[in-house]
Amino acid sequence: MKTTKNTGRLFGLFLLLFIGALLWFCTTADDFYTYTTQVIEGASAVDPLHKEGMLARSQVAPLQYDTEIKYRKFFITAPGAEKVELQGDFNRWGQDPLFLTAYKKGYFETSVALTGGEYKYLFRVDGKDTLDPSNQDRQILSDGREVCIKTVR
Repeated sequence: MKTTKNTGRLFGLFLLLFIGALLWFCTTADDFYTYTTQVIEGASAVDPLHKEGMLARSQVAPLQYDTEIKYRKFFITAPGAEKVELQGDFNRWGQDPLFLTAYKKGYFETSVALTGGEYKYLFRVDGKDTLDPSNQDRQILSDGREVCIKTVR
């Protein structure tokens, strides 16, 4: 007994579904087009571009610092040093002493709680002022001393 497939009925069903989907799509697309054109026509007029306003927005904003307290590390390698002190404008240039902790092979380190800003500092290694060799951001003070600057953002 041979079975034959009835491809004509399946093709007709597919054609009906395709035409139904096409009609649905066309009516929905027409409604969407009507909706969007009404929104665009009803929108308020757009302001013309003003050169002064554009230039004001393109200028760089002033640098703002965070007011949150952040811990920053200060470290120096000074083999053979007995005592290393951190002096800066955050501890009134040594009036409130901050001594660095000594570790192996002449490594000294401490952490300081600072808010955002620029801080001037230097190390005092066995009584001698020493600049931070890992920080090349430096400034000369009014009294002629050269100090390093630590920026906290």
